[in-house]
Amino acid sequence: MSQNPNQPRPFDVVLGSQIPTPSDAAVLGGLPGVKQRLASTAPQNRIAALKEALQYGNAGLDLVIQALQNEVTQVRWAAYSLLGQRQEPRIKQALHEYNPYGICREQS
Repeated sequence: MSQNPNQPRPFDVVLGSQIPTPSDAAVLGGLPGVKQRLASTAPQNRIAALKEALQYGNAGLDLVIQALQNEVTQVRWAAYSLLGQRQEPRIKQALHEYNPYGICREQS
C-alpha cells in the first residue's frame, strides 16, 4: 500500500515547541518566515530575523520597531542597532520613545 507522503502516518509524532529551531534550519521564506523566526525561543534566531525583516518594507520595519519592546535584552539592542542609522521620522520617534532600562521620562 503506497501512502501519500504529505499525509501523516498513524505513528507520526509532532513535537511542537519542545525542540528549539536550529539557527541554520530551513524555514518559511518572506515575511511569514521572519515572523516564525521572531517567535523562536533562541535569541540568535530572533536577531537574524530582524536583520532580514528590513528587506520587507514597512511591514518588516514595523516588526523591528516592535522588537524594541522585546523581553530579551539582546533582541532589543539588535533592533536598536538596526534602526539607529535610519533617518525616517517614525523611526526617530520610536527610538526617542525607546526605553531600555524602564526609566520614566518627563512629559514635555
